[in-house]
Amino acid sequence: MVQKLGTLIILLGIAVQGFGQDYVNAKQRDLMMKMDEGVALMNQGNYASADSYFQQVLTAIEVVPAELCFYFGKNSYHLKKYKQSIDWLNKYIEIKGTTGQFFDQAREYLALSETDYLAEKVEPTRQPRREAQTKLQRIDCNATPFVLCPVCKGSGVLIEQGALGSAIYRTCPYSDGSGRMTCEDYQKYANGNLVISP
Repeated sequence: MVQKLGTLIILLGIAVQGFGQDYVNAKQRDLMMKMDEGVALMNQGNYASADSYFQQVLTAIEVVPAELCFYFGKNSYHLKKYKQSIDWLNKYIEIKGTTGQFFDQAREYLALSETDYLAEKVEPTRQPRREAQTKLQRIDCNATPFVLCPVCKGSGVLIEQGALGSAIYRTCPYSDGSGRMTCEDYQKYANGNLVISP
């Protein structure tokens, strides 16, 4: 009797665990569908509605896909939210590097956003815009074990100004020799918790 009860409890635990995993997968699938709907709206030129969909996904998702960083950055450019666009496009490039599917587009929109952002800062009559929160919650380190180092921008070298105006070159302590940062270190860096031991 006790053995049957123990077996029943174990089976019930497995069933509950399986149900919980199914719920997580269904939630993730729903969020990805919502992101796809936002992309469709963006491609139709309905940027405000697309922004609403992207914001909903960003609020609810635990692991932010790199593609969402790109879509949100591109859409933000069309909404004239240039600083927000710059932040999110840079996040996409940091995560995917030069091999990302949208790298060329991200670089193009980044250049446009930077140009328009600088022009906007010079124009005193415009009111500052309220930007969406740019904190990257989490990225999937299993899918992306390395990102482009945001400190040295992938060069692996930091250049500092010397006392007499000469350049001082030193190896970036945040990246490996090829300008990459581990995903775990990037998570700490993004949250302001990355400490490099002397």
